[in-house]
Amino acid sequence: MARRHVASAWSGGFLDPVPNAGRPRPGWVRCLIHLAGVLAAALPVAAAAQPGASPRIGLLAFWPCDPATYAQGTGEFGPLMKGLEELGYQAGQDLSFDCRSADLDQDRFKAAATELAGLAVDVIVTTSQPAGQVAHEVTRTIPIVSVVSGDPVAAGLAQSLARPGGNLTGVSYYATELTAKRLELLREAIPQPSPLGVLSNPDVAYLPFEEDTKQAARQFGIDLKIHHVAKPAGFEAAYRQMAAEGVRAVFVLPDLMFAAEAERIASLALTHRLPVMAWGFWFAQLGCLMAYSADYGVMQHRLAFYVDRILKGADPGDLPIEQPSNFYLTVNLATAKALGIALPESILLLADEVIE
Repeated sequence: MARRHVASAWSGGFLDPVPNAGRPRPGWVRCLIHLAGVLAAALPVAAAAQPGASPRIGLLAFWPCDPATYAQGTGEFGPLMKGLEELGYQAGQDLSFDCRSADLDQDRFKAAATELAGLAVDVIVTTSQPAGQVAHEVTRTIPIVSVVSGDPVAAGLAQSLARPGGNLTGVSYYATELTAKRLELLREAIPQPSPLGVLSNPDVAYLPFEEDTKQAARQFGIDLKIHHVAKPAGFEAAYRQMAAEGVRAVFVLPDLMFAAEAERIASLALTHRLPVMAWGFWFAQLGCLMAYSADYGVMQHRLAFYVDRILKGADPGDLPIEQPSNFYLTVNLATAKALGIALPESILLLADEVIE
């Protein structure tokens, strides 16, 4: 993949306003802009649609529902809408949509999912495991299509990746090796990252990332200083304590609240002069040193395939949960220079996106 050089977001460059929208793809905006008016109208009227008029898709969102944003190819469900359009669906004609949001609070997922299930939607679509897991708790009959960040089998969401066997399917980007790879890249960029500060949200302790990090750190001989942050107000204290502990770098574990607070995480890191390895490209665009992840836009786009198959009669339990094969390294060269870090040529050659 050709390396992309972009302007640093924290110095005025472009940044997708909603983290889960996927890697910026200007072409998506061009292809989707004509849908803005149609979709903006389709979502609000979904609840009034007559039974049988068209399939109803329930969107379980973390960020506030924004139909016009989705239609422009951004937000949680922009890539999904593009995928459905490519499969021949037109919002407001072939499909109607109901969106319910947790409004940036994962504790509100259950109420939102319960409300969607009560609307008798044909499929519930989510973009995260916390949302998918709550939807799975609320209903075992309505098909659920989700991006899964953890291990869907260990979480009880599927019997196997090849044949989920229940009412949930979709795309999973979980792999124990992914955490180790992030640590490996950080060690290459920062030869002495120990002790390493870790930001982890205890509210999603059921996800495997913290344990994976501990195992990988033992493998590399890295001393960890784990800091649990459950609310945005806790980041400042965590950074102060990490600075007092003499940590050399910060490792951010996957979490929706962390995604929403990426700008705060990056800003505090720059204030305390700490390089950060994160799990979503937008962290690096906002000022963190590095990020290594799958392409979230591609995964969200792929959800349309599952929706289509289910609407055509497929059993979600028979649709294999897919895993991405491509992962991308984003490096913020401007941050490296600000922190006085001379990144090795090997890291710059590996980078798929360099922010300058």
